[in-house]
Amino acid sequence: MKLTTANLCLLLAVAAFELISFSATATPIEEDRQYGGGGKGAVIFSSETHARNGFYTCGDCHSPIDGEAIFEPKRYSFTLQDHNKKEFCWSCHDGKTADRDCKTCHY
Repeated sequence: MKLTTANLCLLLAVAAFELISFSATATPIEEDRQYGGGGKGAVIFSSETHARNGFYTCGDCHSPIDGEAIFEPKRYSFTLQDHNKKEFCWSCHDGKTADRDCKTCHY
């Protein structure tokens, strides 16, 4: 196939669609997600670890509670200051409900 301007535009449109649709899809229960970790070591989110023995379900974090979910279906970017807000991951990783040690999430 000759790479014409039309073919290049089509290729870019398909690639953009794939990136957008990938970021909007849910994480399958058997799949881990890895995040950058801001230079402190990658953060690995394991659905299996969080759901072990039926302790949590996807809806525990993603379904609205009082009209708001802990995590809406979008991408997030956290800062070190977010660790002290008791929102998002730190709703549970508060040292009481779940471990708050850095090595719990950062690898």
